[in-house]
Parts: sequence; structure tokens; C-alpha cells
Amino acid sequence: MRYTVSVIIPSYNCLAYLPKAINSIFEQDRSDVEIIIVNDNSSDETAQYLESLSQQAACVKVITTSGLGASGARNTAIEQAEGAYIAFLDADDYWYPGKLSAQLALHEANPTVAMSFTNYDHMNEQYQYIVDCFGYWNQFTDVTTSSHYIKQPLAQILAHNVVGTSTVMVKASVFETVGLFDVDMSYCEDWQLWLKICEHFEVAVLTKSYTGYLMRNDSITQTDSKRLQHLECIEQIISDYKQRGVGLSKHTFALADAKLKEGYADYYRTQKKFMRALRYEGYAFLLNPQIRRIKNGLGDIKKLILSPSA
Repeated sequence: MRYTVSVIIPSYNCLAYLPKAINSIFEQDRSDVEIIIVNDNSSDETAQYLESLSQQAACVKVITTSGLGASGARNTAIEQAEGAYIAFLDADDYWYPGKLSAQLALHEANPTVAMSFTNYDHMNEQYQYIVDCFGYWNQFTDVTTSSHYIKQPLAQILAHNVVGTSTVMVKASVFETVGLFDVDMSYCEDWQLWLKICEHFEVAVLTKSYTGYLMRNDSITQTDSKRLQHLECIEQIISDYKQRGVGLSKHTFALADAKLKEGYADYYRTQKKFMRALRYEGYAFLLNPQIRRIKNGLGDIKKLILSPSA
């Protein structure tokens, strides 16, 4: 069978969430879909589950690896994918019905678009809605159509990193130009790849939420040290683009820096270092005034009054 889309899922000890992710693919209204799951050194019963699943569904391909990490696992799957399009889904996220059809319709109507992504919803561990990504970051909220062609994708995605990996669909041929995920990067390798695509190709977005993003307390990316390293990686990517001189405006970098500073503020807030958080939030506000930054700053001031030593 010829597949239109290859869905790639890297998985490491995610058996508690993986069936929901896979079922959300089966519930799409497309049958020309290949599902490639990379079991990357899981020590739970993922292997047994996937073996049974692959025997039941011919469209499921299982690849077993020994600790490649998410980037290496995705790269391995891309190299074996047969679809004209590659879609990514993390093992603890899931899609809403109609996601694949909506994105494929966008690509078919706009053949020059090489990559698309959608809005997504943050969900707690009980799968209760928290907030949607675009609404929280005030992105694409003035777009009145269901799909939107991004005129300056590199500037947009550098300034406002709102691309959720589990929402992305890319033409498979694109990787011949931009390469694969950088396995030498511990963090932000997905964002870096989206930026490279934005440098060379056209990009579009669906403003409707088509993905549930699970906010797990035990996620390996949520520890304090990981969060700080992630922020430092973002800072390095922004710095690299500043040095390269790719024609981006000072305003673009100001917006990117503002979001970075807000990220540092959030980090130091969790460390109860409210003075440092207030400084970063102030920097962010000066670079790009937003009401939420005023609210966050006032919250820091309140904490400092109640806990002067913080």
C-alpha cells in the first residue's frame, strides 16, 4: 500500500500514554497512514504491547533502538518512512479527530507549503483542558480563517516559538534540503529544525487546536536543571541567528528575547527567587509589553513583600 503520511512516534517508557496516542491516529479519517513507533530502550512493557499491535495492524512498523534519544529515534524513523508527508506525535500526546485531513487539505490546496503546524491544547494529567497555546501567547488570534499562510516564517517562528512538535507535518522531500534533527543537541533540536525549514520553504498554520499536549509532572524535560538548560539552548540559537545576519529585524529579535526573558522569569519564580524573576519579567515587558507580564511582575512584588529574603 502507498502511504500518504508517515506518523513518527519516539517512545521511552511511555506505555501508560502510548495507546492513547496511537488510538488517536487510528481514529483519524484517513486509511493511507503509516505509523512508525521507535521503542528507544524502554524498560517497561512497551515492547510486548508494540509486538501485539504490529501483528494486528499492518500499517504499524516498530523499530527498536538502544537509547538514541528523541532526535535520533525520529531520524531513524524518517529514514525508513514511506509517506509523502511526515507527521510527528510524541508518545504522551494525542490528536483530535480530523487533524490529518485538515493538514493534508491545507497542503494539497497550497502545494508550495512545505511545513504546517496547528494550535494545541495544554492538558493536565487528568486530561482536563488548561489553555490553548496560541491563545496564551496571543498568536494568530486575529486570523479569521481556519488556515493561514505565514509571510515571513523565519521571523515569526524565531520571535514566537509556538510550534508544537506533535502538530507538525512536513513534506518528506524537505529533509533532503535541510537535513534531519541534530543529535548533538540535547534541547531545542526540534525548534532548530523548524527554523531551518522556515529559512528555505513556505510554512502555514491551522488556527484550530488539533492536539492535546499532556503536562506531566514527571516529564524528564520538567526538572529544574533541564528547564534551565533548555532556556540556555534557546538563548544560544537566538544568538546564532543574530551573528549570522540573515536579514531579520531588530524587532524580531526583541520579541524573541522577550519570550526568553519571560521563560527565565518563570524558572526563577519556581526557585522562589522572586527578585531575579521580577528583573527578567521587567526586561521582557520592556522588550514587548504584555498584560500577563504586568500581572506576573505584580505577583513577584507581592511575594517579595511577604518574603523579603526571597
